[in-house]
Parts: sequence; C-alpha cells; structure tokens
Amino acid sequence: MACIKLNLNVDVNDCLRGLKATLRLGRPKSGIEKLEKEMTRLRSKRDDIKNQINEAERQGKIPTNEVSQWLREVEILEGEVADIEQDFQSMSCFSCNCFNRTGGTSSNPTEAFAANQEDEENAATQTQQAGDGVPIRESSNCCSIIQRAAKKLDEANELMSRAGALDPIATVGPPEPTVMLPISHRSPVGIESDVEDIVGYVDGGKVDIIGIYGMGGVGKTTTLKSIQQHYSLLKHSTFDCVIWVVASKDCQLKRLQMDIAKSLGLKTLQESDDERTCGDKLFSFLKKRNCLLLLDDIWEHVDLQLLGMAHSVIEQGQQQQPRKVVVFTTRNETVCAEMKAEKKIKVRCLDSEQAWQLFEQNSDGDVLSSDAGIKFVAEELAKECAGLPLALVTVARAMSGKRSWEAWKEALSQIRDKHEWTTVCLPEDSVMYKTFKLSYDSLENDFIRKCLLCCALWLEDHMIRKLELIPCWIGCGIISEFNVINEALVKGCSYLEALIATSLLEKCTDIDSSYGDTLVKMHDVIRDMALLMVSDLESNKRKWIVKAGIGLSDLPRQEEWQEAERASFMRNRITSLQGYGAFAFPKLSMLILLGNLDLEAIPSSLFASMPHLTYLDLGCCGITELPMEIGSLTELQYLDFSFNPIAKLPAELGCLCKLEYLFLNSTCLKIVPNGTISNLLMLKWLDISNNPLVPEWWWDELKSFKGRHQLSVGININATTDNIQRLNMVSDNLDILNIVCLGLRRLVLATGIDVSLKRVRLYNLREIYISKCPMLKDVSWVLQLPCLKFLEIHSCGKMKELISEVGNSNSITISSIQTLALDKMSNLNRIANRPLHFPYLEYIDVQDCPELKKLSFRAEMLKNRLKEIRGEYYWWNNLDWDDESIKDSLTPYFRKINAVMATNLDMKHWPFGQGDYRAFNVLIVVDGQIVEFFGWLDMYLNLLDDS
Repeated sequence: MACIKLNLNVDVNDCLRGLKATLRLGRPKSGIEKLEKEMTRLRSKRDDIKNQINEAERQGKIPTNEVSQWLREVEILEGEVADIEQDFQSMSCFSCNCFNRTGGTSSNPTEAFAANQEDEENAATQTQQAGDGVPIRESSNCCSIIQRAAKKLDEANELMSRAGALDPIATVGPPEPTVMLPISHRSPVGIESDVEDIVGYVDGGKVDIIGIYGMGGVGKTTTLKSIQQHYSLLKHSTFDCVIWVVASKDCQLKRLQMDIAKSLGLKTLQESDDERTCGDKLFSFLKKRNCLLLLDDIWEHVDLQLLGMAHSVIEQGQQQQPRKVVVFTTRNETVCAEMKAEKKIKVRCLDSEQAWQLFEQNSDGDVLSSDAGIKFVAEELAKECAGLPLALVTVARAMSGKRSWEAWKEALSQIRDKHEWTTVCLPEDSVMYKTFKLSYDSLENDFIRKCLLCCALWLEDHMIRKLELIPCWIGCGIISEFNVINEALVKGCSYLEALIATSLLEKCTDIDSSYGDTLVKMHDVIRDMALLMVSDLESNKRKWIVKAGIGLSDLPRQEEWQEAERASFMRNRITSLQGYGAFAFPKLSMLILLGNLDLEAIPSSLFASMPHLTYLDLGCCGITELPMEIGSLTELQYLDFSFNPIAKLPAELGCLCKLEYLFLNSTCLKIVPNGTISNLLMLKWLDISNNPLVPEWWWDELKSFKGRHQLSVGININATTDNIQRLNMVSDNLDILNIVCLGLRRLVLATGIDVSLKRVRLYNLREIYISKCPMLKDVSWVLQLPCLKFLEIHSCGKMKELISEVGNSNSITISSIQTLALDKMSNLNRIANRPLHFPYLEYIDVQDCPELKKLSFRAEMLKNRLKEIRGEYYWWNNLDWDDESIKDSLTPYFRKINAVMATNLDMKHWPFGQGDYRAFNVLIVVDGQIVEFFGWLDMYLNLLDDS
C-alpha cells in the first residue's frame, strides 16, 4: 500500500478553503468575472437609489440614515473590488503550482498541498520584508485572490438583498431656521458696519468664536438677526446649518440643547437624557457638518461642547475639518473672555443722525410731516433717548397716535424735566424698565447695585471721575469693611470695573483724565431707569431728589424735598441757601452741593433742619466760613469741604464724634483750633493735601494719629529735617505726601545723608508730589516705596535725572508706579542712566522739560499696561531713540497736550457742567478734549511762594 506523507505544518483549513473557492469559482479569471458581474448589478441599483434621492431632495427631503449607510458600504466595497482586480492584473505568474495557465488544478493533491505550503512560506517572507506589505503576499497567491474575490462576492450579494428593504429612501428633513426680516423690510439703522465686520471675520475662516456685547437695548439682538438673515438668504452658504437660539437670563443648558435639537429637527434627544448624553447626541449629528450657531443674550459661560459645537477628528475622505462657528450676544464684556471670544464687537449707541432716522421709521410719518412744530418736538424727544435704539423705538411707537402739538410737548416735558418715561410710553410697554432691571438684577451683589444707583446722583450726560465716585461709595457706607483705605479703594475699583463690564457704565476712553484717573459715563436712559428703580424699591417717588446741573439758583421749596433721603444739587448756580425750620428734613441723610461756585455762605439754621445727615459734600464751592452749627450734625460720617477758600475751621468740628472721612484738600486753611482734628476718634481718612505747608500746630494734631492703623492721611510738608523725622507720627497712615522745599538738595531713604528717611516707614504711601525743590538732584529713594502708584515732580530746576546710580544691575525696576508726571524740569535730561523697567506703568505726562531728550524705557514695557504718553508735540518729535522701532511702537500711545486759557475755550467738549469753568483759569487739553483744570491751584502756589 502506498503511503502519503503529509507535512503537519500545513494549515489544513486554509487548504480546504482554497479548494472550496476553487470548486466554486474555478480559475482566478472566472472568479473575477463573476464578481464584476455582480458589482455591475449593484452599481445599477445604487444609481437607481441616488436618482430617487435627488428627486426627494427637490421636495425638501433627505436620505434616511439607513440609505446613507448602505451607500457608504457600496462605496467601500467598490474600492476593495478594484484592489482585487489590480492585484490579479499585476500577478507575475499565472502558472503557479496551484493552478495551471488555463486555471485547472493539479492532478496530484499532495503536490498541490505542498506547493501551496511553499507559496505560503514565500509569501510570509515577502510580507516580513515589506513591513505592511500585505498586498505583496495576497497578490502573489492565486488562491488568496480567489478567496478574496469569493468573500467580496458574498458581500455584494448581501448588499443587493438589503437594497430591496430600503424603504423609504428619504424622509422629511429638519426645518430651515426662520429668516426673521424686519416688518418694514428696511435695513436696521446704525449696525451696518458691525454686521460687515462680523461677516468678514466668519468668512475669513480664522475666527470661530465672536462676542457681541453692549448695554441692554443698544441693538445686539438686531445685529445678530442681521447675521442670521445674511447667511440664511445665501444660495451657496458655507454652512450646512444656521442655528438661532435665545438663551436669556437664568437659562438652563438642557433647555438650550433641546432648542438646538428642535431647530435641527433632531428627535433623538429625550427630556430624560442628562446634559452629557444630549451633548453627545448633538455632537454626533453635527460633527460632519459646517455649522453656524447664533446664541442670543447669554449671561454667563456656556459649554459649547455640550451644545455639539466641538471640533471632530478629520475622517478618511475629508479634506478639512468641518467648521463650527459661534456668534453670541451678551451685556457683560466679562462673558466674552469666559467664552474665549477671538473677536469682540461692542455695539454702541447711535449718533444723532442715525437716531432720528430710527425714530422716524417707527413714528407715524403723516403726523411728523403735518406740523413743523410736532417735528421739532419729536427731534427733541429723539435727543432725550441719547441714541439708545430701544428707547427711540419705544417712544416713537408710543407717540405715533398723538396728533396734537400739545401732547408731544407734554411728553417732552415729562421725559426731559421729570424723567417720567412711564407716563409717555404705553402702559403695557414696560420693556425699557424690564431691560434695565434684568441688568440690575444680574449684578453680583447688592453692594454693586447700590454703587450703580449712586451714579444717578451726578449730572445727566456727565462724565464722572473715578476719584469722585469711589470716595462717595465709601462715604455712603456701601464700602465699609476694610482695614486701610487702600483696601476700600481697590474694592471700589473692582466694583467700577464690574459696572463697566456689564455696560451699565461706559468708560470714556477717548477723554481719559491724566494721571490714571478714569472717567465714566452713565447713559441718560439708564440714569432715569435707576432713579425709577429707587422710587419703586421704596414706593416713594421723592426718596431721592436729583436736580444736578440744571442751572438752579435756589434750592427747591421745602415741600418738594422734605421727605427725601438723598438730595443732589451739584454743579448748579446756587448763590445762597435759605433758612429752614428745625427738623424740616427729618429723613435726609445725604446732601450734595458740590460745584456751586457762587455759594459763599451757609446759614446757621441749615444744619438744624437736617439732624440725621450722614453725608455732606460742600466741595468746590466759594464758601469762606463754616458755621459753628456744623457741630450739631452728630450723625455726620462724611464731610467734603475741599476746594473752598476757607482759612479757619470752627472748633465745633471736633464734636462730630462719628466722622470717618474728612476732606480738606485744596483749601486756604491757616487756623485750626487745638484738638479739633485730634478729637475725631472715628476718623479713617483725612486729606489735607494741596494746602499751604503744614504749620507747627498741625503736627500737634497729627501726633494723636500714631498707632491708629485704619487712618489714612494726605498732607503737604516742607521737607526740612525736623519735618521728615516727624513723618514717623503718621508714617503707617500716610497715603498722599506733597513735598515742597526751596532749598532741599537731597532726599534719600536709607543712607542717612542730609535729610534721612531711614526711620520713616512709608509702606502704604501711594502718591508723592514734589514741587519747587530747585536744589533737589534726584529721587532715587522712591525705589524703596513698595506701594507707590503716583509720582509727580514739578519745578525742580537742578534735577538732571530722576534715578541716579543704584546697585550694579543693568536695569532698574520700579515695581509699582502707574503714573509718572514731570513738569517744569528745566535741566532734566534723562530718567536714568540705565534702562528702566516699569511693569505697571500706564501713564507718562511730560510738560515743559526741554532738555529731556531720551526716555529710558525698556521695549518690553509695551507688553505690559501702557495706555498713554502725554506731552508737547515738538518734544516728542525731538526725542532720541536707541532703537527707532521702540518709537514706532510707542507712537500710537502719544497724545499731544497743551494748556489754554479758559476764557478762550470752546465749551463744546466741557465735561463738568455748564458754568463750572468760571472757577478755573487754566485748562489742559489733549487732542481737543479737556482733561485737567487749574484755578484754586494758582492761589495755593502763590501761598507757597509767600511762605
């Protein structure tokens, strides 16, 4: 019997599979032909289905997910079959040991198995050499090609059988986002430029998140709707879907997710799903689509990934990642940062021409054209809205039914004189107040809300100085918990920034005051809404009486404000105060008479009529004497008597046992009775700066302050050795220091040469003013004042450099200074002999320093906080630079400055109220805008000269 010897290393199953394929397909060529025939049938079926899809799409339908998946599988199979055919054509030898040239099998099975085993071993070797060279192995083996062809034939048959079950082919697609056109079909007014910018950013392809911010009612939503309209009407938009969703206050993420799903027609999201599951479903649907999400009115950070707007991985066949673009609106600029907006667009109020155009669009044109008088009053009404679109539209629509001049005139009177918007607008139309209240309620805490309401005490359309506003908040008790005044000021700055960020206050960037003081402005409509808010909170329309800057010559009649708690008559033309009976104003806690320049006297009976007064501002008046009855105000906590030509304080001032804040800066004080100031045991902030030099009796008063760590003091001193040593009395409390000396040669902090500050600790000192020290050579000692923010040096004729040789480093760091001001320094030729590093410097002000030819600033200063450099134009152009690129980088920060006489001033840009300019005879103007003023200062300097 013949024996057959088998190699046990042969994979019997592979051999059997090869034989099975051989029996079914026969020759390789025959197998390929059968596969191609089936693929032709499959392609025909695919084309039929695509034709049905095209017809369905014309009816607004889209292919079902099952059909889309079937088409993808056919496409993949086509590619794999093409690979098999290519391998077959490139096969080097058709007469292998398994198959002859005609495709027959070997007559000897043993030889066939052995040959197949040899081919497998050779193929494995080739695969090893080729790394990922599977095609080498497969293409070199006829059996393998037959096996692959048989497998793909089965797949083609399976796809053909599934094709019959594809019903329906298409279904109704998601609804297109609604295109919200204005009812009038006219383009919105005043937003064209913003819309154009945003579309440019989106189409540019480099910006994916854009934030639109601004105050309530300014037109943010209108701008976003215009963006939606632009992309929804495009015939060939770059976006597969444009989604519009409104967030609004206190919106939940789950609601946003469901609204997006509804917009897309996506029904897979369930109410029972958690936020993560909903986010995954949205992402799965949107990952291959170019999507534009328009998110209106968000109040806090929103997780865009959970809204399906995350970028997906680029899949096979995709040339680039699908775009996901988000444009959102918010009232809070901080939200833009939290959302990582790559571009921010601030929507501003309309100019006068645009405002009238919008007012006309929403008015009855027949009424306006019928009477010139009505049109004139309508134009005045539009001005009262101060460019706020919401106010313009609301008032215009409310007045559309009014056809008499008298009705229009009464409406103007109600808004302009009484600030009664509710009597003009339709009763059911309280949208303006609701808009304001939303912003008001969204503020972080009640302290910031009270700060906002406090701003309404200032003039309408008036720029308010930070250095006026924050002390007011402190004096009102809004900011009360602090250890030193610096803490209160920092907290006040944070509150101010919060109000600016929420667009409830506007920072006046184009007219920023010098030395880092910030100017802010409250929109007229927001101011009126704030006063309305105060009335609503207490159901008392006369709780606050605000008649600021309206030209009053006398105080109102007693019955008009006898129930008031706060009264502001600032910046009027009041010349005298009539007497009132005792307890005439029993509820009055705050009285502001700031800026009544012609007010020279206070009747003795005034204070008796307001026994519960806690806040009294008499600053910047013409008062020459404070009556002794001031001592009857036993509840008084805040007294501002600065900028008054008063020479003497009454001793009764010392009876104000609750007084915490006393401002006597910029007066003419020469006499203060012994014990008047030292008896004020609750005092936290005393400012007697910008006065004649501290006389001997002042030091006796200041002795009592030693050890009172909560107290902050601002003073002027003649920098004699005795006075410098006396600073020990108040060194911990010193907040502002003015140094004036005609003979001082050197003032140092640690070396003990000449006038020594070695034992004087000035750790809390924020501001230093040095003037009329013609022998002073440098101020290197300022490097050792860790909290110094402001340094002004004036009229120091011998000084050639500010900082002399200090240490051995290549540069000098002045760690905290934010503002550097130099004036009338005739010999100053450099700041220092080495580069200076000011990490926090914001403002540089140089006037009348003709020899200063070089600024020793390091280039990296530009990367920090620099906001402005002020100086004469000729000085700037004649500076020497080691590197011209530094000048090029600094030039955008430069502002031309010059002083003009007030009598020659065009008052168009006067920000401080009509009539106030009479107190000032020199004004500093930067780029045509008034930023500083001097009046009483001349008198102080003359007094200093006399001393």
